[in-house]
Amino acid sequence: MRNITVATLVLLLASYDVAAAFTNNPLLSSGKVRGVITSRRSTSIHAKTRQRQPWTERERQTILGRDGEHFKLDRMRGNIEFGSCSRIRTNLERADEATVKRWLSDDKQIAMSIWDPKLIKEVEPKVYRLKLMTLMFVTIQLAPHVDVRMYEEGQGSVFKLESIAFDPNIQILPGIGVSADQLGIIIDVVGELYPSKDGKGVDGKIGFVTKGELPPPMRLLPEQALKSSLSTINRTITQFAISSFQKGAQAQFREFLLSDAEKSIANSQ
Repeated sequence: MRNITVATLVLLLASYDVAAAFTNNPLLSSGKVRGVITSRRSTSIHAKTRQRQPWTERERQTILGRDGEHFKLDRMRGNIEFGSCSRIRTNLERADEATVKRWLSDDKQIAMSIWDPKLIKEVEPKVYRLKLMTLMFVTIQLAPHVDVRMYEEGQGSVFKLESIAFDPNIQILPGIGVSADQLGIIIDVVGELYPSKDGKGVDGKIGFVTKGELPPPMRLLPEQALKSSLSTINRTITQFAISSFQKGAQAQFREFLLSDAEKSIANSQ
């Protein structure tokens, strides 16, 4: 799989939240994220697709205003919240501010820059469904997707993205005694991109927050153990996500320049 971007990052972290009650040593691999896999047959228990209320600018800035990792634990209620906010800086060959603005005004171009084209589809104008590979942890399997609205403001001056719905698509093995809905997973992701100050690339920020309810056994673990495990996953996936976006953006921008040149030639004839 070529690209795992912001939405992937969020969903992977959410899957760890769900699985944490059963293992605190997940391993990342190129195809799946695994804990200790059991041999019992799984039973599908899907949480319903959850719609999010429209974002306010204050909510966006609460997440985007952070720098680095975020962690919050309410042990009494069993609520956990974690995530990260990272800067994205990507140089683009043969770029100038006017061209970058025109590129950022094309939501399809940007969508294909941040995700594997085989795992993304436009579900309505400017809304894209991002699918993720199957994730497996001990007794829980997920094959999630997230719907992300992507749009530009100011004629390409700022490109924004924000999650509007998600489905963790959870499968839980029999006898576990917990349903998908009881895990209370909430995934929020926001981002913004804009031309760099020198006009030769794209700058921006990507932020995400995953929230969930810890099952009782997990609430007994030391806070530092939870924080340390999540921090490792945060850093690993964030680094991979940014790298993937940089490669995808450069490839899509080259295609954009080529298409732009062909249109100019056709118009001049």
